[in-house]
Amino acid sequence: MIAGLAAAPLLPSLVRAAEAGVPPPDLERRVAVKGGSLYVRVNGDLASGKPPLLLVHGGPGGALWQFFPALPLASDRAIILYDQLDSGRSDAPGDPANWTVERYVSEIDAVRMALGVEDLHLLGHSWGGILATRYAAALPKGLHSLILQGTPLSAASAKADIERLLDALPDGAGATIRKHEAAGTLEDPAYGEAMMLFVRKHLNRTSVRALAMPYMEATPPDRGDALAMAITGGSLTQGFGGVLKGFDDTPLLPRITAPTLVLDGEFDIVTPATAKAHAAALKRGTFEELKGAGHMAQFDQPDAWRTSVQRFIAARDV
Repeated sequence: MIAGLAAAPLLPSLVRAAEAGVPPPDLERRVAVKGGSLYVRVNGDLASGKPPLLLVHGGPGGALWQFFPALPLASDRAIILYDQLDSGRSDAPGDPANWTVERYVSEIDAVRMALGVEDLHLLGHSWGGILATRYAAALPKGLHSLILQGTPLSAASAKADIERLLDALPDGAGATIRKHEAAGTLEDPAYGEAMMLFVRKHLNRTSVRALAMPYMEATPPDRGDALAMAITGGSLTQGFGGVLKGFDDTPLLPRITAPTLVLDGEFDIVTPATAKAHAAALKRGTFEELKGAGHMAQFDQPDAWRTSVQRFIAARDV
């Protein structure tokens, strides 16, 4: 299901010109982790005196280009982006032994240590939010705040949300998706049309082509696909399989002590009702909905997304 986002079609809709120009990194590093090394880039000044914002991308098998809309925030503080192992420009050993949630969580500390980051704000999106939740629940030192964006925190609630969204699609598109996924006839044009409708409404409401394609041009076209299948099972309607089959991280929420913003798009695959419930379970949780946005809210409503992120972390720098 989250794998479906990583492999979702790059829609031929309008691209926001302001997002097409990506500034070069001020700092690049290769960071050693179990299984290989990660590509890390920083924009802004790590010595500014303000805790940097470290962002954990979705997928699994996505890449850091998903957070290029955050780079304008580097005028205020350092913005740290990285590709997870077997994703983007990081090493891709393709070893299933590396594909555990715990190993991916450990990458956050590896990046912090390599850059000498003692204090930080952390934002996890989608699958990255699962990693950020587990990281924050361990009560790491120096975590000033946490933002969970479009984060599914249990297999059951994620499947229920998708079922509701499929039921609400017009012209029986939800039934078409279910039928072809059950039959394995994913090449059928009817399935493609129905999935495009779902993607346009709930996943990529705005094209990501101008950022994703140049960043991923030098990588194999299937980069991250095997990882995504292994972690999630790869099915939209059947819910999580693979490593995340039956997972439930909602009991972790009350353990998190850092101030936490649960940020959700109006049309997100993690529905606002579910996101609100997550916020209510946190000790210091806040919920915010971004109108007109889907799962990739940072592209659908970039100005509103940046405003929400900046306002939340700036109030928690100390």
